[in-house]
Amino acid sequence: MVMEILIPTFFIFWFGVGALVSSLVAYFIGNTIWELVVFIVVSGILVVFTRPLVDKITGEQTRKINIDDIIGKKALVLEDIDNKSGKGIIKVNGDTWRAFSKEDEIIEKGKYVKILKVEGAHLVVTKLENEGGD
Repeated sequence: MVMEILIPTFFIFWFGVGALVSSLVAYFIGNTIWELVVFIVVSGILVVFTRPLVDKITGEQTRKINIDDIIGKKALVLEDIDNKSGKGIIKVNGDTWRAFSKEDEIIEKGKYVKILKVEGAHLVVTKLENEGGD
């Protein structure tokens, strides 16, 4: 529970509560198996049922992205795109993505690319000749 002070996610706290309940079971019953079962059950229930409530209170929202919205967009190359070495990172709409070049050409860091399609967790891009336009 002290770790929650260092990592303020209000996630580790529930495992601390589970450990406290488990220690009460250990005091009264003294069976290690029951301690473990109580710890897992109490911690799991608290995490599952209170996490949405904590997200509302703290204002944390999971960002959702519509993949179709980024197709055709311009993106900045943050790491050289080189299909042969499996390197390449781009930034679009504030998100970073792994990228492959459609033409297997090396695209240098700092250049702009156009997103053609999504393949799994990677984007397929092509180099923009006109850096200023979309």
